[in-house]
Amino acid sequence: MYAIISPVSTFPAPSTVLAINNVTVYPGSSAAFNWCLLPAPEGAPQANGTITLDGAAYAAWGADDEYLYRYTAEVLGLTIIEIVRDVAPAAPPSDVL
Repeated sequence: MYAIISPVSTFPAPSTVLAINNVTVYPGSSAAFNWCLLPAPEGAPQANGTITLDGAAYAAWGADDEYLYRYTAEVLGLTIIEIVRDVAPAAPPSDVL
């Protein structure tokens, strides 16, 4: 999953994306994760950092990881244009099973 964000002056790529990885959850208390801004989903990071969710932010997370993108965008002052979800892998052909 990644989020396409509106252009940021220091990131001149045609589309800049926000990616999140290495999410570590401390059940019942907090979570920490890495974020990075990329010129494309496969490009080299242009900026990165770590965010910790705790208190009300952690409680609001729930089961939808889209929240992490929206929360991160808010913290960084970014505008999300679109959230791109990973595509589920295709089922193998029936003759392979």
